[in-house]
Amino acid sequence: MNGTVGLRVLIARLPGRRAVSRSGAFDWTPEAERMRSALEMHDLGVKLYRQRMRREHPHAGRREIEGLVRSWLTAPPPDTRLRLPSRERHGYAG
Repeated sequence: MNGTVGLRVLIARLPGRRAVSRSGAFDWTPEAERMRSALEMHDLGVKLYRQRMRREHPHAGRREIEGLVRSWLTAPPPDTRLRLPSRERHGYAG
């Protein structure tokens, strides 16, 4: 969470800067737009999860809530692959 804040600040400051080699203002590339959108969505997701943890644990302190959020962020993703019994039986569970 804290590692993306610095990158977000850098990306947010880029539009105000002038390109040294050109006289025009900095133009966002499609890749930079996608990166900025992804970081904004990540930030929103973390805020929503933090809000949910506060709602589910009303007596928890700030440190405990931050611990829950941090453990959620660092947990490995769940295995969501479709499991078909016929494929597992024959060894095709790839």
